[in-house]
Amino acid sequence: MSRQVCLILTGVVVCLAVLISGCGHNAATNLSLKFSPQESATYKSASEVIKDFRFEQPNLGKLREEQTKTTIEMTFTQTTESVDDEGNAAVNITIKGLVINVINKNEDKYTFDSSKEEDKNAPMAALIGKSYKIQISPAGEVKVLDAADIRSAIKTGYEKNVAKGILDDKNIILRHQVKALPKDINASLAVGDSWEEVVPSPPGLLAPKSYKKTYTLTAVNNTSATVEMVATEDAEPVKSISGGGMGMFAKMFDNEDTYKGSMIIDLGTGTLRKSEETLVSTYLAQETPENGNPAKGPDMLTMTFTNRVSLERLD
Repeated sequence: MSRQVCLILTGVVVCLAVLISGCGHNAATNLSLKFSPQESATYKSASEVIKDFRFEQPNLGKLREEQTKTTIEMTFTQTTESVDDEGNAAVNITIKGLVINVINKNEDKYTFDSSKEEDKNAPMAALIGKSYKIQISPAGEVKVLDAADIRSAIKTGYEKNVAKGILDDKNIILRHQVKALPKDINASLAVGDSWEEVVPSPPGLLAPKSYKKTYTLTAVNNTSATVEMVATEDAEPVKSISGGGMGMFAKMFDNEDTYKGSMIIDLGTGTLRKSEETLVSTYLAQETPENGNPAKGPDMLTMTFTNRVSLERLD
């Protein structure tokens, strides 16, 4: 076999190895949602907000722990009614399943699970089968078009307030938006490319602040693309940050944040497969009491705020 033939064969083998390993998928990729009229899919969204409180006093042998948590899971069908010239879709959302758990300082305050027989006639069951309409852009941005009918489904009681929260504009947008997509839907991206966004902290954070989210295209193969997100505290003020929290007392605590997320999008169909973002913010203060035994350790107050949102296609 000639030297030239050997070199050609070697080059072919190397190229095939690169392609098989997936390392060759570094061509320009477009990340945007695509819609077709009358297409339908089933999704599950989930949100979880947790506030943990732990106060430990080793010298007195005392420990106080409390948790307040709200978890909401919604399964729904998403049917595209129309698509305009800019690719924005008018989408009908029909609720198929709903799970709600509310815990206030370790005590169960409210639970509902539409899949359980004992909850079939509960007031919250009135939402099952009801619909609302939203607009979703190719960049994953959401607007509420019509939710009047479903908002009137529950008229009294504690459930009315729960349903009002689930179905207000802010939470509808949070449930359906796809945060990890670049705002420029025509951008050509390669693996390693990043884009940034400064956003306010989620409501309920002990000391409201702003975060800079950095999204990076980390993998592309024949069928899908993966985006990873890491966020850090940002000094830039965000006008939409709400007040509240601990105010000036936050400076008494050591604070550590972990804010990460990921998204997988189907490149062939332009549909979301899965996305999630989680913020864990921990505040810690410690002090050795007067006349306390240093060997037993200081009094420690730890407060943790967790905010998790996810959206996943089921079919």
